[in-house]
Amino acid sequence: MRRPQTKGKVERKFHYVEVNLLNGRTFDSLDHLNEVTARWLATVADVHTIRDFRETPRDRHERERPHLLPLPTRDFDTALVVYRHVNVEGFLTHRLNHYSVPWSFIGQVLPVRIADGEVIVYSVGLEEVARHPLVPATRSGVRQSIKSHHPTGDPEERTRLLRQRFADLGPVGTAFLDGLLARQIQGKLQAQHLLALAAQYTRDDVRAALDRAVRFGAFSLAAVRRILAARARPRPRLDELAELHRDSLDPTLRDDVIGPRSTRDYQHLLASDEPEEPGDDTPPEDRPEHDAGRDPGPA
Repeated sequence: MRRPQTKGKVERKFHYVEVNLLNGRTFDSLDHLNEVTARWLATVADVHTIRDFRETPRDRHERERPHLLPLPTRDFDTALVVYRHVNVEGFLTHRLNHYSVPWSFIGQVLPVRIADGEVIVYSVGLEEVARHPLVPATRSGVRQSIKSHHPTGDPEERTRLLRQRFADLGPVGTAFLDGLLARQIQGKLQAQHLLALAAQYTRDDVRAALDRAVRFGAFSLAAVRRILAARARPRPRLDELAELHRDSLDPTLRDDVIGPRSTRDYQHLLASDEPEEPGDDTPPEDRPEHDAGRDPGPA
């Protein structure tokens, strides 16, 4: 790493451009640089014979052209992608500004793509769930909100969304929510906070905490918070993302494990025009004389 003197074949190409194309020249603009470079490629770089291959880059490219894949029809996406928690109010934060997402995603970690003046939020399954104008970097504390992302004034809708999220935790999640709504005046608000809290722990730890709370009739956010603090440990962010993506991955993909391929499958890509005798760096299993089931005999 970072030792150019040990990888000369890589660094040599840059040296060639520096001393042959750039040395002694000045450029008025990027367009001027591109114009000079195109002329240099056509008259110098692409027509000189490469010693190792005994042919010019232009001739070698023409010979390899039938085997090359076509270029992508779309430009490579260089947009910034980050992961953000959705807080208890249904907002995620990017550069000290807040963007709303559908209320049902409270407590989840979602991928956020920053591109072309927009903030685009995706579900764990990479379906677009929200899109906002990007707040300029000179501003902070701005809240971008879309009305449809938040529950309406109908309390039944809010309850339905909560039941959907707690049902994902299994029967114990539904049982705890029923007890919470029945015993707490602000049960729905506590349920929202619990969803945000649950994102910090593994699903098994959350289920265990809810089960203990149900068995002892402790239907409150404070009780579950105490149980988790005493019996569980917050999980790292990478583990949280892994669990979310594992749950969304199609089960058939998880079952079909792809193992490593033998290096023998790639040997034809390394073959040169002039065959050489196997050297010391040829893997033993790829040498003609190798036979795992036979004694090679005396040297």
